[in-house]
Parts: sequence; C-alpha cells; structure tokens
Amino acid sequence: MYSKRTPQAPPIARAGACNNCKQVALVSTQFSSFSNASALFQTTKDVSCQQRCDGRKPVCGPCTKSPSLGDCEYAGMGHTYADRLQEQIGHLEARLEQLQTPSGVDARQDSIALHHPYPSSASMSSYDARGEAYDTIAVLPQEKELLETFLPYASHFGFFLDARSLVKAFSNPISDPNQRPTSALSASMILLGAHFSAHLAHSANSSSELMKQYLSKAIQAVSLGLSEYHPHRILHTLQSYVLVAYYFLLCKRSLEGKWHLDKAVSLIISAQMHRIRGSDFTHSTPASLSATQSASEEGECINAMWTVFALNCLWSAVEGVPASIAYTTDQGRVDTPWPLDSGRYSDTTFPQNFKSSHTLQKFFSGIPDDGISILALYVKATVLFEQTTVFWKRYSDNSRTLSARTLSSPSEVQEFQSSYQNLFALSTRLLTIIPPLGSLQSDDAKARLLVIHTLVRVTIIRLQCTLGADNPLSRPIFLEMANGIMHCLTEFGLTSTLFLDPMMAIILRGPATVFIGAIKLYSSPSNYNAAEVQKYTSCLNELTHIMARYSGNNPLMASKLSDLQEEAIAIRFI
Repeated sequence: MYSKRTPQAPPIARAGACNNCKQVALVSTQFSSFSNASALFQTTKDVSCQQRCDGRKPVCGPCTKSPSLGDCEYAGMGHTYADRLQEQIGHLEARLEQLQTPSGVDARQDSIALHHPYPSSASMSSYDARGEAYDTIAVLPQEKELLETFLPYASHFGFFLDARSLVKAFSNPISDPNQRPTSALSASMILLGAHFSAHLAHSANSSSELMKQYLSKAIQAVSLGLSEYHPHRILHTLQSYVLVAYYFLLCKRSLEGKWHLDKAVSLIISAQMHRIRGSDFTHSTPASLSATQSASEEGECINAMWTVFALNCLWSAVEGVPASIAYTTDQGRVDTPWPLDSGRYSDTTFPQNFKSSHTLQKFFSGIPDDGISILALYVKATVLFEQTTVFWKRYSDNSRTLSARTLSSPSEVQEFQSSYQNLFALSTRLLTIIPPLGSLQSDDAKARLLVIHTLVRVTIIRLQCTLGADNPLSRPIFLEMANGIMHCLTEFGLTSTLFLDPMMAIILRGPATVFIGAIKLYSSPSNYNAAEVQKYTSCLNELTHIMARYSGNNPLMASKLSDLQEEAIAIRFI
C-alpha cells in the first residue's frame, strides 16, 4: 500500500518568502521548545507545518488558506502597507510625546497644551489637565434669568441639591468649578425655568420654538451627564433625570418622562445608592460615591436615592404597575437609612452610628423607626400608595368590586384579610404622625406636607375600593378622607404658592371621584337627599376651582380639570 502525499511547492530563492510566512516561521521557531505554547502561536505553527511559502504573487498559498494572516506582501515590493502603518505610528508617538512634554527650545510654535475633553460646565470656564483655567466663557444673561426663575419651583420637582448655591456658582465666572452645576443639570434647570418664564409666556410667537431648543439641549446634555468631568456628576445627572422626567409629566408626555425616570432608577441601583450606610457588612459604601467627604454631601446622596425611589413608586402606582425597584426582594432591598431633615446633615449634628438594614421591610412589619422628616414621610406615603395599588389591582375585578375568583380558598381569604389590615393600619398610623400644615412656616414645606396628607388619604380611599366602591361600610371612610383633603387644601391657603406638585393633578382625582359618587347616590330616587346633594356639589365645585387656579402653568392639571368638568357636566351639576 502506498500513502498519498501532499504535493510540495517548488523551492524558492533564499529570503523570497512573503512577510507573513517569514513571521510565521520565526514564531514557530521561537516557541517550538515550549509544550504549553499559546493557542495563537499554535495556529500559526500549524499553518507553517502544512505548507511552506510558494512565492506566488500576488498572494501565496499559505496566505490564501489563512486570510487572518493579513495582506500578502514581499520585501521586494518596496514601501508596503505595513511599512506605511509603522511609519504613521512612529510619527504619532513622536507628536504625542511632543505635545505632552513641550520644552522651550524643542517645542514647535504651533504646539498646543492638552486639556480634558469634558469641562465641568459648557457655559463656564474650561480647564486643562492640570486644572488651570485657559479661557472663560461668560454666562448669558438669559440663562441666569431662567435659572433664577426656576428657583421658587425647585421644591415641587424633587430637587434634593442646594439649588440656590448652584445658581450662585453658575452665575459667578470665578467660582469653584466643583461647586457649579454640570451642563446636564444647568440645562435641565434652564428648561423648567423657561417653562415658568413670564417673558417667554408673553412672546407666544417664539415661545414654542424656544422651548423646543431648550428641551433638545437638555435631553442631549442629560444623555452625556456621566461623561462630564465633575466630582458630583452622578448626583447632578440623577437630579437632571428627575427634572426632565417631571417636565415631561407636566407636559402630558408620560412615556418619555417614565423613560428618564427609569434611567435614574438604573443609576441609583448601579451606583449601589440603595445600600448607603447599610449595616450589613457585605455592602460597603459605593465606590462611585467614595469621594464624598462631608456630612452634607453624604446627606445629598441619601436624599437623592429616596427622591428617585419615591417618584418611581408614585409614578408606577399612577400607571397601575409595580415599581421598577424590586425592594421586597433580598437583591433589591433598601438598606439606606431614612432621610433626615436637611439641617441635620452637618458634621456637628450628624447622628452617630447612622446605619440601617432592611429599611422598608421593617416599615411594612410595623417596627417603629425614626423616619419622621418630611422626605421620609413622603417616601412612606408613596410606597404605601404603590403597595395599595398592587393590592387593589390584584383583588379587584374591573377596578370596582372584590373579585370572587381571587378568593377561592380559605388560605387566600386569610391572605387578603392580612394584607388589607396591615396596609390599613400602616396608612392610618402614618396619617396620625404627619404634622399639621399650620405647624410649619415655610411655604415649600407646607406644600410638601399638603402632598403627603392628600396622598395618604387617597391611599386609604383606594384601599377601601378593594372592598367595593359601592360597599356601604366603605362609604363613610370615603367621605371622611375626601373631606379631610378639602380641609387640608383650605388650611394650606391657596394664595401661598402659584404652583402645586404635578402629581397633585392626578392625586386629586381621588376626592373628586368620591364627591361624584356621593352626588349620584343621594340623587337616586331610593336615597334622595337634597341637602347632601347640595353639600357634595359644593365640595366638587370648590375642588374644580382649586384645580383651575393651578392650571395656568400646569398643562397636566388643565387636562385633568377638563376631564373632571366633562364628567361633572354629564351628571348636570356644574
């Protein structure tokens, strides 16, 4: 028997192999003595063993079979492509060295100093790699004006940073760049300032086009927020996402707003901000926030986490879906302590051993805690509203009555009763510890308390709807909560502020529904009561007048008011 042999290429002149084959032969020789040679070199060795270079042009045999080897070039071809690349690399390396270390004699006249590509703010001084200012760009007067216009409204849009300090630093060209807002944050603040600007409101012809420009700039800046060179870019980007989300909500563009809010949620999870100061030893301070030095800066991180969390719970409940953060699971649980009042975030008043774990799980278990700040009460109200909505959606059929299909066994009945009683107990307990509106002097603090009072009462109304909107046992609770909301609105003093939290436009639908239901009930022949009809008609009229007062600069409020008026007209009471 004769074995079949692979024909070999005829011998070529010495040094006549192509550059690829020469390199393969060299690598094969150098690594042939190692038994554990790299797979990369083993591949080239196998190719060289199968066939030597045959000198064919333009492409030799081995290069034809192994395209990964690159272009087939010969030494005698002159200036090859590989030679040209090598020369370009050499020129670039020399130029880079020259730019990085210019000297007085050797430096060329046209050389420039390298600087960081991401300045701290697009409208302020730019800084080079050493942190030295090389130019100053003056802030446009209109931008400063719009930022100052935004200041009175900041607390209504979940602003957890020091807005006045940021605006002051933005307006001062020689201020510390680390204290200025990033381009993303300043653009977001300017966007909302433009929305409330009386100057733009009076120039209706150009207002729409200007708002499009401000919105486009804000969206672009926010998308690049984490790329900016700023020590607080994470916090500023979070704040930017919140502001833009609120703006879209205000303009009835809920889908775009929810997208930006989800980006903020993803950022706090990826930065591990829900584990700040967690007592669990397996979770340390997030590395991305390790630069935090002062108590006030750490307080801003804590407030940022809870602000985004609360807005996500509230927004999700409004849309009837669970929150994006799976805080009831071990992986998504929140260990961050309840937020404090802003005045307590100082080096002298910061509590010792300020740590926590399973913060929300303990709250739902009824364990007492020290979460009594306005932000902590707001978070508790939103998370109860979200949990109640999930409970309501689960056990209600067509959002009207308790579905018998969901309570088909004694265990399910027991689970329903346990969940209902726990949510009702937590909501009523929270209602008792919320300070009255008259106990505070600040209009901003009163406005936040108004939202909390309203939200907790609407939560109880929604919880009672689980038992049935027409349930006689629930009706007194409905009316008590709705009347309590109207009392809070009256006590608040509607002349103290020109704007309400955008979410109030949606939340106020709760008492409106109760009043309309009462009017229908006492107008029916079997339950007719003229005095009750007049009473709740007056309440409904008062509520619509309040919503109308805040509809001028709030498109969402105007839209919800229109829907309510149409429903009221349908029953012929307005």
